Amino acid sequence: MEGPMGKKCMSIRSKKKPDEQCGANATKGDFCSRHSKSKILWAKRKYPMTRKQSGAINKIYKFWILYGRRRLIKESGPVYSPEISENDKDILTHEPIQTIPLKYRFCYKDSSAHIWMFDLRFFVQLMHYGNEIKNPFSQEILPQPVIQRLQKRVEKLRSQKDPIIYADDGELTPEQVWNQKVLDEFLKINSLGYGVNVLWFDTMGVRTHELFYRNLYNLWTYVINISDEEKEKLIPGHSSGRSPLFRWAPANLRSQELKWWRKTNLGLIQAFVSRSKDKIMQSSGALYILTALANSHRHVAEAFPWLTSD
Repeated sequence: MEGPMGKKCMSIRSKKKPDEQCGANATKGDFCSRHSKSKILWAKRKYPMTRKQSGAINKIYKFWILYGRRRLIKESGPVYSPEISENDKDILTHEPIQTIPLKYRFCYKDSSAHIWMFDLRFFVQLMHYGNEIKNPFSQEILPQPVIQRLQKRVEKLRSQKDPIIYADDGELTPEQVWNQKVLDEFLKINSLGYGVNVLWFDTMGVRTHELFYRNLYNLWTYVINISDEEKEKLIPGHSSGRSPLFRWAPANLRSQELKWWRKTNLGLIQAFVSRSKDKIMQSSGALYILTALANSHRHVAEAFPWLTSD
């Protein structure tokens, strides 16, 4: 039960996962700061184990030590050695960095050969709002190879359905699930080389959504004259009878609420940016989205003036 900074929190991980113990260190008595109020004790279950099962577990453990740890260190840095980090606190929670869940730990070495450890989700928040990725302690901008390694780690976590935003009590609220979906697409556009800000989408009203839909429809249907074969490469299944890309022409759309527009337009962004598995096609799809946005949203036009029609 003892960790590098003391004993583990005695609480269950969450109400939905009562069989799992909280992974944080106890900082307030027997509990971490997150569970210091609820104080629901975790009870370890004992399962009978045969000699054969024990041997299999030992083999898996040795494989993990040999390959798993090595691969994680390559992706995220020396995450098993928080004591070598220059910072000893998580920048957002102010808890010891040992409390950062292992899968979210991210380390890098700066230009002075200093090692820093962060919760990966902190950097995701910076990318979320289109900010420069800086070390908050040294104010040094992260080198491009480190940012690329960070983006690959984020992509892997999302492929495993792991959330990359902070969640209270380990569970995402419906609003956070929605924000995660929006963030996924804007991070994808960011990874394709276009610096974007998710607030552009968050601040769009009904009128801006209508204009974006019309601009994107016109680009796809009239303005950019590509063949049906090229369109299929860009967005596989775009003309499927079950789920066509544009279900309605703009002129046939009746007045809709903001919630409807947000869901509809996010679906279009997902189709253009993520449906193809080819990165060149994804980059082309991102340009469709950014061009439609630049001609609909003032802040996008300021960021990408070369995409506006004026």
